[in-house]
Amino acid sequence: MKKGKDTSEKSYKEAIAELEELVAKIEDPLTNIEEISSYVKRSLELVNYCQLQLRSYKEEIDKLSKKESHD
Repeated sequence: MKKGKDTSEKSYKEAIAELEELVAKIEDPLTNIEEISSYVKRSLELVNYCQLQLRSYKEEIDKLSKKESHD
């Protein structure tokens, strides 16, 4: 499997794009069964990274909203 960027170096958009590529490979009936495990592992890393990013964005938005409501 071609190694992608470390998740910490990726933007959310890049992580989603890589995740979509991996899903396509996993679903492809021509993909070697030996490769699927590494694709699934990388997919889980990307999902976790994206969830953390979304949580971080939500917290930032919540802080901005609270600040605006107090002004």
